[in-house]
Amino acid sequence: MDPLPQGQQDNRNTTPPPASGQDRRALTGTVSNTSTVLMSKHHPDLIMCRKQPGIAIGRLCEKCDGKCVICDSEGQTTNPAYRYVRPVTLVRICDECNYGSFQGRCVICGSPGVSDAYYCMSCTRAEKDRDGCPKIVNLGSSKTDLFYERKKFGFKKR
Repeated sequence: MDPLPQGQQDNRNTTPPPASGQDRRALTGTVSNTSTVLMSKHHPDLIMCRKQPGIAIGRLCEKCDGKCVICDSEGQTTNPAYRYVRPVTLVRICDECNYGSFQGRCVICGSPGVSDAYYCMSCTRAEKDRDGCPKIVNLGSSKTDLFYERKKFGFKKR
């Protein structure tokens, strides 16, 4: 390596990057949490409402509590101190999605809501909080297929 002029720092990276995503996760110490809750980012068949949001505030159920509505990122659940994402912007939903029996329901899965929904810091910076109402309006094909499979075999819900 060639010497640097006096007074300058060496900002070059001397360690090679990890080969795969598994190595990268091992170095950063992040924990992947798999969840059975519907996720809009990871399920492309889910459709969001995307109408002009009104004054109604979006809610989240106990299972979805602490998640970002758009990107489904959540804190590490192994440590209670890191349970929640950095909540930045309050979620507003349209009046149609908050009308009648839909009032107070979870924005992601439709269960009864227990807490207010927030967008995370990265979605707020990317201005994804301005794309419209984030409420999921359909169940998704995997959830519908599960319903008919259970009905075919006669399984009852627990």
